[in-house]
Amino acid sequence: MVTDLYGEGGSGKTQLCFSLCGRNAKLFEDVKGVAVVFVDTSGTFRPERITEIADGYRQDILEKILVVRPLSSADQTRSIEKIVEINPRLLIVDGVASLFSNDYSGVSRHLALMNHLHKLSLAAINIGCPVVITNMVRSLADNSGGPTGSQRSNDKLVRDDIGRELMGASVSIYVHMKLMLRIVRSDKQLFMAVLKQPRREKHVYYTITKHGVSDLPVPI
Repeated sequence: MVTDLYGEGGSGKTQLCFSLCGRNAKLFEDVKGVAVVFVDTSGTFRPERITEIADGYRQDILEKILVVRPLSSADQTRSIEKIVEINPRLLIVDGVASLFSNDYSGVSRHLALMNHLHKLSLAAINIGCPVVITNMVRSLADNSGGPTGSQRSNDKLVRDDIGRELMGASVSIYVHMKLMLRIVRSDKQLFMAVLKQPRREKHVYYTITKHGVSDLPVPI
């Protein structure tokens, strides 16, 4: 299964990936070999954050995680072939579309990304490994003069459309689940997650602590 996490900057996409990374590394610490592969397209991986989430600040937990740092979309595509040989328990691609957005333009950008996502989908099926990808959004202009994605008041934000996912139509073809993450109140570390594919009307709240992303039963 391929799960797409998308949202505005600061909504917790990478922090959620860190939480999945640390907890899965700890869960499979007794299993031989690499448990998690983290493809870091923008240099955001923080080992100290992983050990903090995994609890106890144990450095050996990092031995269960392989970090791949592609510098181009070609590097990113080639890395998938190597990952299949490793056979991890979890594959994370943080910023799946960003390098393709830099390296291509027009229709070729979408075709290259779809080819990459197709290979990711096949990898998930062939090795029985869940795949989590993250993606950014492009902010929409707010003609009402109200707060946009980067301008927040202390009032609760109820807008559903935070912006358009980067190459979202191309991404949607190859993902099984799509989760939109949104900032509700940055001053109180309050965030919201909405399941967009398959579409559900309900949403959940979460916060970010030193232990990673945690559920909140009700807004604070």
